[in-house]
Formats: sequence, structure tokens, C-alpha cells
Amino acid sequence: MANRAEAYDLSYFEDRDTAQGHGGAVYGTGGSHAYQPVELPQAEPEPKVVELPEREPEGEPRQRHRPKRNLMRMAAAWLCFGLIFSAVMTAVYSEVQLTELTERINEAKKDLEEAESLEVQLTMQAAQKMSDAEVERYATEQLGMGKVTGSQVVYLHVAQQDRGTVVQEVGEGSWLDRAIAAVREWFA
Repeated sequence: MANRAEAYDLSYFEDRDTAQGHGGAVYGTGGSHAYQPVELPQAEPEPKVVELPEREPEGEPRQRHRPKRNLMRMAAAWLCFGLIFSAVMTAVYSEVQLTELTERINEAKKDLEEAESLEVQLTMQAAQKMSDAEVERYATEQLGMGKVTGSQVVYLHVAQQDRGTVVQEVGEGSWLDRAIAAVREWFA
């Protein structure tokens, strides 16, 4: 290899630069040892084509036909929305009921505590009024009663034996009473 330029095939580099559309300087492959820039012709860029949508005829407006699939999707979306909305509203309603019931329970507990306190007070008052001293005081002051004295005792003496007399005689009774009496006599 006498020189570097002969070792490499520089045509490869020229083709690649040209194929990629790189204009500008490319170093040529001359037999000399120095590289010299070579000007390549510039490729014209391709014009961009933009297609415009077709215009509708002005006489008749174009009616849009929505496929059934879009209607089904919309119906499914509304159904899902309705289900979610009803679930949320049910949860909110349940929370409101729970709060109201909790308040009622707390009020009932408060009323129960007050009633129990009143019951204890009334029980103590009743026990105080039912003592022996209180009963005796009430009997003497309000009812005019007193303790038993000897003059208030009356003794009864019965000389004869106790006996009963029938004031009215009972008839024989109905046939059913007689039948029952006869059965009783058989087993007696």
C-alpha cells in the first residue's frame, strides 16, 4: 500500500452521501494524496401533497348515521353511570340513617340513665317512708290510731259446739248432677 487513498475505496462514501440526499462537499478520490472537496448537485425536494377532505354538496346536508355500536356504548355508559350513582346514593342514605339511629340510641341511653337515677331516688324515699317509725307516726297522726289497751280486748265464750244449719234445702238437681253422683258412689 503505497498511500492511504489507494487503500480505501472512496466511491462507497460518495454513493452513500449522495443516496442520503446530503448535498455539499464530498471528498473525491483523486490519485493525489490530498483530499479535495467536490461539489455535488443539490437534489430538489419533493413537493408535499396534502389532500383536502371532499366538500359536501351544498344542496343537501349530509346526514350522519351513527352505527349501532356507538349507541350501544352510550347505553352501556349510561347504565354504568346509573349503577355507580345509585350505589353512591345508597351508601350516603345508609350513612344518614346510621347517624340518625346513633343519635336516637344516645338519647335513649341518656333517658335510661335519668330514669335509673330517678328510680334510685324514689326507692330511697319509699324505704324512708316505709320504716316502722314512719308507719306508726302516720297511724297516730293521720288515722287517729293508738296502741292496744286492755279495755279494747273482748273475749268470747262459746259453750255449745259449733254447728251449722241449712237455711234452704237443695232439690235433687238435674239429671246430669244425679248421674255424676251415682258414678261417684260406685267408685267410693
